[in-house]
This record gives sequence, structure tokens and C-alpha cells, in this order.
Amino acid sequence: MSLVEVYFEIVYPIFPLFHRPTYIRRISRGDYTTDKDLFPVTMAVCALVSARVRDQAIFNPAWDIQELSETPSETFYDAAIRYSAGCEDSVEAHPFNTLRCFALLALTAIQYGKIREMQLFLGKYHTFAAMDGFHNESNWPKDIGIIETEERRRLFWSMYTLEVYSSIIWNGVTRCREQQVNVAYTTELDDELFNDLGYNQPASSPVDIGPSPGGRWGEVKSSSWLCGWNFTTDLYRVLEHVITNFRDQKRHKRTFLSDMFGDKTAPSPTSVRDSIMTLYGNLPGCFKEFPEVTCNPSSDRYGFQAANITATVQLLRMMLFASGGGTIEERCKIASEVVDAFMCIPISYLRAISSPLLHHLAGIGAILGSVLEEPLSDMAYQQVRVVLLSLAQLLENLDHGIHSAINAQRLRDLVAQIDDYWNQLRIFATGEPSPRPNSASPSYHDLRHPDARRTIPSQLTTSIFEDWPWSLDLVQGTESWSPTNIVLDV
Repeated sequence: MSLVEVYFEIVYPIFPLFHRPTYIRRISRGDYTTDKDLFPVTMAVCALVSARVRDQAIFNPAWDIQELSETPSETFYDAAIRYSAGCEDSVEAHPFNTLRCFALLALTAIQYGKIREMQLFLGKYHTFAAMDGFHNESNWPKDIGIIETEERRRLFWSMYTLEVYSSIIWNGVTRCREQQVNVAYTTELDDELFNDLGYNQPASSPVDIGPSPGGRWGEVKSSSWLCGWNFTTDLYRVLEHVITNFRDQKRHKRTFLSDMFGDKTAPSPTSVRDSIMTLYGNLPGCFKEFPEVTCNPSSDRYGFQAANITATVQLLRMMLFASGGGTIEERCKIASEVVDAFMCIPISYLRAISSPLLHHLAGIGAILGSVLEEPLSDMAYQQVRVVLLSLAQLLENLDHGIHSAINAQRLRDLVAQIDDYWNQLRIFATGEPSPRPNSASPSYHDLRHPDARRTIPSQLTTSIFEDWPWSLDLVQGTESWSPTNIVLDV
């Protein structure tokens, strides 16, 4: 029971796959012990939460960590896999809980750092969703109530965002296209305010009852944390179009399809970026501000939305930047701004979001990796150095048991090695060494030769970035592209 309650504190704000009052009631009654469809999905919930607990994502001191850790996450994970296997051979409509189970197993695999297993469960989800026509509400069972309808909408859009996210981070294909979808957004009303009998509207904060439209570039309300959650889905829909157009441009060749369907009037990456930042600026303050966690789920869920929106906006900025190219200075600037944005988010939220967040940060590594492969002036290296040390500090704040692709010390070691290399070049060129900098200090460069460009040996940088999950060719070669020649099908 405790693990399920923790789910609603640290996972549910980002992946609200259950109607809280209904699921808590079913767990407290022990229904999962007799319901063959509820049991595996409950095991998957416990597997994910237990893995997050192990990675120190808990921020509420009221929880007994030892009690929550008594059963290893892998025990729940294996049980979920074993007891969900019976549905895999069926050609009939699949239980809704089976789809939820695969979603949770995919998230747990990310937490474990087992990306092939994540792809396995994502694939199973998409196979079953395709068999049942899950992308179209008209295919859903006619006898489901309000609660399951809302849960289905939340699952669908949760998995859509995970699909787009995974296609970016692990350079995959997007198996679900938003333009082919007929699923409404979830109603922007807290779980306690609706059940299968209807929706209860609080007099103090009136909202429009009914499903949110499928993507609305209008005013985002603040009546529920789900308003921010739906806005994040909007951002991922934009991301889908950005990565599609980026990968088309990356091929560096035109086909007859480009001539047939290319939209010469589509906006540039800069105009899309400006639109996104305007929309972000117009959000209610509760979705942009980061109060410290209160351990009151009702208020903390707003903080989670603010953190997730910020992370997604920064991911969008990096993707749009990669589409448009940029100088070394511009790449350092965007990387620095992304790090600064994450540094503003309270660590409690970042740790609770856990491993998926570190993959967001991988984009920074990709940008810096492309910079370090080019000849750098002292001034340019100074800019890279500042960002590397800031990123190291951010990772140090986060790296408390999380499966991180890179740790802070490796970044600091890289800075120290490059500093030594820089100094050796000066000795060779001038015959006198420069004072060895403190690798922890962000302020260092030699003003005597500010324009001299030096190439850092690849063996110094390759090892530090080879474990980043983000494909480094995402941003390589972007300087040869002209932003004015790139169009986005948005």
C-alpha cells in the first residue's frame, strides 16, 4: 500500500495513469490479489516506485525508506512481466490494465538504464494499441464510464510523449503521429472532483467541464495541475514536428516527395522558438515558478508541472537550435541557458523526476561535444569551460543513486585534462607556462593570445561523451546549414 501511495506523490504528477480515489480504494480492499488484470499492473507500479526509492527520489520525510525498500524492485518487475504474459497471445481486445502495465514497465526499464527492455515494452504497448485502435476514441468500449475514459486519455497522451521523447533521446522512429489521433485531452479537473456519476465543479474555481480540445494554443488556466500537464503534451506535439523536419534536413538531399509536399511557407526554427517562448511567458505563474516542495501533493503537483514544462521547453530549444545551426558562441550560450534553467528547479523535483531528467541533460552534452571537436580560441574554451563546470555542479546535485550516464567528477577531470593540455601548448609556443588554473574555478583564460585557435585531442573528449544516450551527430555539422533554408511542418 505504501508504494502505491508514494506513486501518487512522485510518479503520478508526470504519468497520471490512474484515477487516484478509485485505485487507492481497490488496493486498500486487496482487489489486486484476485483480479488477474489488476495484479500485474500493480506489480509494475511497485517496481517503478521501488526503483525510484532506491535512487533516492523520495522527498517526503514521513516515509520509512527501509520499509519501502524491503522488496527489491526487480522482484515486482519480474512478477509484472510474468503475470502479464498471459495476455500477449490473445487476438481479442486487450485489457486496459495490460496497456498500463507495459507503460509502467517501460518507465521502470528507463529507471534501470535498460534501454533495450524499454523498447521491448514500448513495442508491446504500441502493438496492442494498434490491434485495438487505441488511437481513436470511437474504437473504445461503449460501456466504459467517465473514470476509465479519463484514464485512457491520460495513458494515451502519456505514452505519446514518451514515444516522442524516446525517439529524440535514442534516435528512434515515432510510431504515433499526432495528426492521425482522435483522442481528446484529459479533463482539467482533479481526480477528487469527478467519478462515474459525473463531474463536480467547485464553486470557488469554475472550469469548463468536458475534455480539453486536442491541443489549444490559447490561454492556459490554473484551476488544476492538469492544465499544465496538457500544456506539456502540446509541447511534445510541436517536438514531433521539429524532429521530423530536422531529420529530413539532415539527409542533405531532396526527393520527389520534397518537391511534391514541401511547404515553402512553413516557419523557420527561429519563429517556432519565438512562438514557444511567448507561450511559455504567458503561462500562469504556478507553471513557471518553483516553490520548494511542501509534501502536500495538491500543491506539489503544480511544482512538478513547472519542472516538467521547463525541461520540455529546454529540450525544444535544443532541438530547434540543432535545426538552425549556430556558431561556437551561440552553442555555448544555449547550453549555458539550459543548465541555468535546470539549476533554478528545486533539487527535490529533479530527483523525483529521476532518470528521465538526466536524458534531457544529455542534449547539453551533445552540444558541448560538437564544440569541443572544433578548433577553439582561449575565449571560446573559457565559455565551454564555464558550462562544463556548471553542468558538473548540476549533476553532482542530482547524482544520488540515479543511474547517470556521466558523473560530475568525470566532467571536472575532463576540464583539468584540457587545462593541462592548453598549458602545454602555451609552453611550446612561448617557452613559459601559464599559472595552472583551479579546475573548480569558472574564470580562466589567457588574454595574451585570445584569438589563437587550438584543437583538443579527440581522446580527451571522446571518452567523456561516449556514454551520453543522446546521439552526438544530432548537432554535428550544423554550421554548414542555413536557418533560412530550413522549414518546419508545424
